[in-house]
Amino acid sequence: MMNDQNLTEREMKIIEVLFLNLCAQTSARITNKGMALTPLEKVEEATIFHYQFAWQSAIERAQYEEIVEGIKRQIGNALKMCGLPEANIHFTENAYLNQ
Repeated sequence: MMNDQNLTEREMKIIEVLFLNLCAQTSARITNKGMALTPLEKVEEATIFHYQFAWQSAIERAQYEEIVEGIKRQIGNALKMCGLPEANIHFTENAYLNQ
C-alpha cells in the first residue's frame, strides 16, 4: 500500500502492470516454472496490487522465501527509481486455504 499519493487511475494501472511483470520475472528466474496471477479485490483504497500467486505444482520453501525477498527488492527498487515512497508489501502463504 502507498498512502498519501495523488496518483491518477492511469498511473496506478501502470504501476500495477510493472509489479505484475516484476513478480512474474522473479518467479520464472527462481522456479523455472510458469505462475498464475489472479487479481483479488482491493479492500483498501491505498492498495495498488492485490494478487494471488499460484504454481501448477508445489514449490520448495527455499524457493518461496527467495521469491518473497526478490519481489520485495524488485518493487522497492522500482519505487525508488520512480521517486515514490516505500510500499507496505505483505505476503500470505496458502491464502486459498482461508476461503
